[in-house]
Amino acid sequence: MPANRNIDLQDIDWPISILNCKKEVSQMKSGDQIEVLVKDIDVVNNITALIKPLFDHSIETHRETKCYRLIIKKS
Repeated sequence: MPANRNIDLQDIDWPISILNCKKEVSQMKSGDQIEVLVKDIDVVNNITALIKPLFDHSIETHRETKCYRLIIKKS
């Protein structure tokens, strides 16, 4: 059964926020989805750079009022 998790990294500074996200992504199984909330565009760019080389993962970025919502899926 696929898992859907939410991670709020809005108040966690770089690089800890990137390391936390990387840990969660490495534990994903096929069909899993993670929604990540971050404030800083630099963290968004770093997470995107982390996910792009992974052929079995996809990432969507959505700008919201006070944060960014990243949706990471593993196929």
